[in-house]
Amino acid sequence: MKEIKFYKLSSGKSPIEDFLDSLSSKEAQKVTWVLSLIEEMETVSTKFYKQLSNSDGIIEVRAQIVKTILDF
Repeated sequence: MKEIKFYKLSSGKSPIEDFLDSLSSKEAQKVTWVLSLIEEMETVSTKFYKQLSNSDGIIEVRAQIVKTILDF
C-alpha cells in the first residue's frame, strides 16, 4: 500500500487541497477515486500514475474528466 503525501508550501497551504476545492463534486470524486486506486493497488496503470524522470520521486497523477457540451 502506498502513502500519498500532498505538497505543502512554507506557509502550510496545500495547492492540491485548493485545487480539489475548486472542482465540482463529481470532478473531485473522480480525483479522489484515482488517489484511492493508487494507494490501494500494487500495480497502477500509467494512465493514472507516472513517476516523473529526474524529479526525486515526484509522481504525476492523472484523472480524466470528460465534459460534454451539447448544442441545440
